[in-house]
Amino acid sequence: MSPKDRSAVNLVPDYKLWFERDGQYIFGPGAYAILKSIHEEGTITQGAMKLKMSYRYAWGVIKKIEKKLGIPLVATFKGGTEGGGGARITEQGLKLMEMYADINSAFRNVLDNTSTLDL
Repeated sequence: MSPKDRSAVNLVPDYKLWFERDGQYIFGPGAYAILKSIHEEGTITQGAMKLKMSYRYAWGVIKKIEKKLGIPLVATFKGGTEGGGGARITEQGLKLMEMYADINSAFRNVLDNTSTLDL
């Protein structure tokens, strides 16, 4: 292989982080984004809209995770006579988000300090 061809074999490490239980997917970047958006917006509707997804899809993702873990991640509440209900991430949901963000950040830091890999 000539030196000119060497650039064709440069490799860049990357990853996708997710949590599993008994080999079954539980939580990953999409679920994290949903919880984060709900946390920031204060409602499932607004959180889903921010991510350009339907309320039904976002709520379905949350419910699947809650069922697999056996813990609530989101608590909803109704508004007063004027409406204005909302949602909040539970303590367990916040802890799950924090663990995911911390591990994801650690991986990202390793990759940010890794140059391309030359074969």
